[in-house]
Amino acid sequence: MSGISNLQQDKYGLKTIFHVVVGLIIFIAVGALATSSVKLLRAAKVAEPSILFSVVRPTLVIVVLLLVVCLYISKVLKRPLSDFRMGKPKHIALWGACALILPLAVAAFYIFLTPGNFASSNAGMRENSLTILYVFFGTFLTAGVIEETIFRGLIMRVLEIRFGKVIAVIVPSIVFALMHIGNAANMHATDIALLIIAGTAVGSMFSLIAMQSGSIVASALVHGAWNMILGGKILSIATQPEPSIFTYKLTSDANLLTGGAFGIDAALPAIIGYGSVIALALYLMRKGDKSAQ
Repeated sequence: MSGISNLQQDKYGLKTIFHVVVGLIIFIAVGALATSSVKLLRAAKVAEPSILFSVVRPTLVIVVLLLVVCLYISKVLKRPLSDFRMGKPKHIALWGACALILPLAVAAFYIFLTPGNFASSNAGMRENSLTILYVFFGTFLTAGVIEETIFRGLIMRVLEIRFGKVIAVIVPSIVFALMHIGNAANMHATDIALLIIAGTAVGSMFSLIAMQSGSIVASALVHGAWNMILGGKILSIATQPEPSIFTYKLTSDANLLTGGAFGIDAALPAIIGYGSVIALALYLMRKGDKSAQ
């Protein structure tokens, strides 16, 4: 009997929960591997950013993750990778455009419609090029591939098989939000509330993109582009922006605009953006359902 059949007949959901926990353990272990590799490179006095730091380290982490997850799906769950949305996506041009439009629209809102101060770094072309390379591999690929493979690939799919699509979208999204609480210091109740709302919304957005397109490639593309463009290093928008090629220092202290301690990823403009993409994904899914009848 296949792993999928076992899950479908999992009366109390215990086997499903087991696979979810395994997914989270893999995610935490890969994060620990990434942190350890950073410490080793720094101890070896490898410059940050550098080709080795920017390319080799994240590539190694991604390869390890994909190897572990693929072996788990094929050997434990005994299913082809395509059953877990690891294949060619539908509407890739649409989701590729969305990957650019969403973060750029949010960035444009802040830069052109909110009070603040824009600045650019004095770094040279070589240093900026290394920064972009570092962000592409270390943020775009790593965040997109690792988080989407675990949350929208393995975890969402096993939940979907046992509990249906609604639970499969909502539960991993809430867990995804909760796991980000420790990423910001001095968070107050309002900050945590914003983070949970925004994190659940963005997780649901990635989940619906994966479902609609039939592949985590599309959700990884949108996820990675958001982190690359608005995750700092290239463009930092905050009340206290981090050193980046471009910075926009917000002069407002309104939590709905700044996102509180977590930053603009948890702010109202971003949440509206997530909601817009969710609406698009739901529309395409309903349109697809009608055309299939």
